[in-house]
Amino acid sequence: MWKKQQLQLPPQTKTALQNAQKGITSPFSLSVQGTKLGVHNWTHGIREDSGRYLSPENAVKVIQAKFTDYSDPHRPKGEVQCVAIMITAAKIADFITALENAAVLLPYPEFKQALDYAKSQQTLSDSKMVKMPTIGNPSFLPSADITPQSARTLQAVMRNANATASKSLDPMAMLAELKAKKAEREQKNQEKTTALLNASVEAYCYTKKAHLEQIALEIYQHIPNASNIFTALLVFIGEDLTNLKEMMR
Repeated sequence: MWKKQQLQLPPQTKTALQNAQKGITSPFSLSVQGTKLGVHNWTHGIREDSGRYLSPENAVKVIQAKFTDYSDPHRPKGEVQCVAIMITAAKIADFITALENAAVLLPYPEFKQALDYAKSQQTLSDSKMVKMPTIGNPSFLPSADITPQSARTLQAVMRNANATASKSLDPMAMLAELKAKKAEREQKNQEKTTALLNASVEAYCYTKKAHLEQIALEIYQHIPNASNIFTALLVFIGEDLTNLKEMMR
């Protein structure tokens, strides 16, 4: 069943990040193994009769079709965990705002593409211009590391935070130029850290552990409002998606 939930960093991740700011290492795994599918208004071939619009219902239909596409050699088999995250809105301005917040926590290409095209459409609508995007249809990829991009960013932030907290033994660090560069790096890292710690976005979420055939039947239940015409949907498939599920409140 789809539920409207708040997405933010899990408590354990927040604690690790805050410790990293103090130079305290808190080792824990952020890795997520599996595959993912993504669809949004500007995905090639996803165009409704009324124009470049995509309702939650039709976005889910695209994913349903992929779940039962037995010709796809990379289609997951057996019982799997499924986590779906949907950003949807009736107005493009609201859609852009939600995607900007989502991109901090889940900076995947699909969300970034949707955000870029949404901003372009908003601008082009004012100038009455038309832009035709070219993005391939969603398709399963071979199983690989699908660790959330936010986790990779977080790992980099933690490394920088630990380095910042450690005292440098290099005498050259006292030079004004190096001190200025260090201060700049610290400022940028602090901004990234603050953004991650405070990041939060409202999204529609779906979680289920079953075979893809069963998920394909159930994922269509209680879909968000069909009046929404802007939709970006990410679906993750794997054996253990705990790190993603813990982002949901």
